Amino acid sequence: MNMARFPLECASVTCREVLSISWRFRSTLILVLTPLLLSPLLIYVDDTAAKCAYAILIMAVYWVTEVLPLAVTALLPMVLFPILGVVDSKRVCSIYLKDTNMVCVSGLILATAVEKWNLHRRIALRVLLSVGSKPEWLMFGFMVSTAFLSMWMSNTATTAMMVPIAHAVVVELLEKKRELNKGSAGDELLRTNKPDPDDSENKNGFTNLEEIELKDPKKQDRPLRETDEEKKIGALGILTDTTSEKDTKFVKGITICIAYAANIGGTATLTGTGSNLVISGQIDSMYGREASIDFGSWFVYAFPGMLTCLFFAWIWLQFVYLDLRRTIRGWFIQCANGHIQRCCSCKCPCGSRRRAAHKAEDPVSGVIRKQYKQLGPMTWAEKAVLGNFVLLVLLWLARDPKFAPGWVSAFIPGYVSDATAGVFVCVLLFCFPSRPPNFGCLRFRTDDSVAGPRQALLDWHTVNTKLPWNVVILLGGGFALADACKVSGLSEWLGTQLVVLAVIPPAAIVFIITVIIAIFTEITSNVSTASIFLPILGQLGTTLGVHPFYFMVPAAVACSFAFMLPVATPPNAIVFAYGTLSIADMASAGAMMNIICILVVNLSINTIGWWHFDLGTFPDWALDTGIPSATTAASINCTEYLRAFLNSTSTDINAENMTSQYFLANPVNATLAYDILS
Repeated sequence: MNMARFPLECASVTCREVLSISWRFRSTLILVLTPLLLSPLLIYVDDTAAKCAYAILIMAVYWVTEVLPLAVTALLPMVLFPILGVVDSKRVCSIYLKDTNMVCVSGLILATAVEKWNLHRRIALRVLLSVGSKPEWLMFGFMVSTAFLSMWMSNTATTAMMVPIAHAVVVELLEKKRELNKGSAGDELLRTNKPDPDDSENKNGFTNLEEIELKDPKKQDRPLRETDEEKKIGALGILTDTTSEKDTKFVKGITICIAYAANIGGTATLTGTGSNLVISGQIDSMYGREASIDFGSWFVYAFPGMLTCLFFAWIWLQFVYLDLRRTIRGWFIQCANGHIQRCCSCKCPCGSRRRAAHKAEDPVSGVIRKQYKQLGPMTWAEKAVLGNFVLLVLLWLARDPKFAPGWVSAFIPGYVSDATAGVFVCVLLFCFPSRPPNFGCLRFRTDDSVAGPRQALLDWHTVNTKLPWNVVILLGGGFALADACKVSGLSEWLGTQLVVLAVIPPAAIVFIITVIIAIFTEITSNVSTASIFLPILGQLGTTLGVHPFYFMVPAAVACSFAFMLPVATPPNAIVFAYGTLSIADMASAGAMMNIICILVVNLSINTIGWWHFDLGTFPDWALDTGIPSATTAASINCTEYLRAFLNSTSTDINAENMTSQYFLANPVNATLAYDILS
């Protein structure tokens, strides 16, 4: 061996250097070592369920660590399941394009049309113009418009569009303040110190962007001069050394509220976020079409919860960044002084006069109005896209509204789904002209162009470029996992192992599930989290005799509650990249947001969800079809078990004997009795 090829330094590598090199190659190490470390499952357990678990664990590690792109990891079932003998290749590949995927594709195509013609920007600016320029209402406007757009569009696209608008507003405000501080600080100080009998908001605790607060130059810590650093105002340089603490908090609050509203808004509709589509597809795979959740049923359940989470998020962000206590104290002072109209200035005539007086000099409304005017009047294409958007929403909501026959009743039962309506509207987008027709009686009087075909609202090049195809593949990978769990028997085995949870009330199990998923989704994508957990939770509900929706629905919603880390969701990463927020800012505000949203989703599933999904009864479609119906009717009822358990403790009866009496009374559950008692 030629030792000259191996320098002596290789023999003196320290442990620290080895760790440093290993960390740099961590992705490669995880990629290679994960299948090797999990190989004992294949060697020592010769079972189809173990082989399925092996493939799922590999995918879970790859998804969490992101050593491969998420969509690439989602393609692994087409390789692993046929090789391991879990599911044949033909069946796996067919699962990747279910009707749920087409619902996703149709929603993404409609969102592409909205983005192409700038309809989303017009909607957002119109909402912001209507809410006023007070900090709390400006934040409310940003959150409402972001949440509404996020219901129908990608959370990433919505955030990427809203953050520049928010920062343009903030830049204009800070520049206006700096100009006033530099040029007329003395005059403004005399004016603000002069008592005004018609306006006492400053001394009573109101904070308004229309009234700029200035300090005495002699008492300021920093000189009133514009440095080169102050001129760096933009996406990454809004906050400077001379920015006051109050302005810094305002900028951070306006920025972070957009990410939170995007995450919350997506939970309201079936197409709003990937995890909602995952539960829809996995329920179809596990229980069939009879148990499916369509667009309308999900909207009825999730929309009130979304509004509740959004409202509490608005209140919490005001408390953190806008000094909500001071504002509320100002309201009470105004009411105590008899100026009740100050508390409702957006409704009363005096408030309208005050807004009209400040309208010309309001920097915030000015910059929003300027951007809105740049859009010009609403074009034919925008109106056409809006019409198709409204048509699709109505078709989805009215397909099967439950309380009355929907339009689907005119067709063969089971043949028409939400995908049918979605693809129909998508086809219309490729047919409907982007400009008014210019032939025959359809020509406008002012149109003197030569008759000819008009360009359609959408073309395939635009769709192919902007459509996030990775989302479709990621959903397909999740559906393949759910199907493999069912076919291999892994779901049944996991449900049997989790039967020990029967001693815990179902409501407590839901709370534990939502907490675990909210923590887990902080480090991995919501679609991956839903794909991993939902099949297990569905089988858990079936085993415990609880409606599977009771565990699966709140878990799917909780997958979107990622507020603490920049890597948790793309909206978090976008607002963090603008440089106004730190990880500490997001973690401190996001921790309470997680708690609030978890409590709301638990309340929602036990109120609206209990009534809407009829969670008090165990559905026939959740029964195991491999057992005769007379026998499966004796599945474990958690409520009865708990009642028996509590009665046994109150009457000093041995709990173990009561448990065995309950389980052994039902022949089907006799095999599970040993698991509980041991």
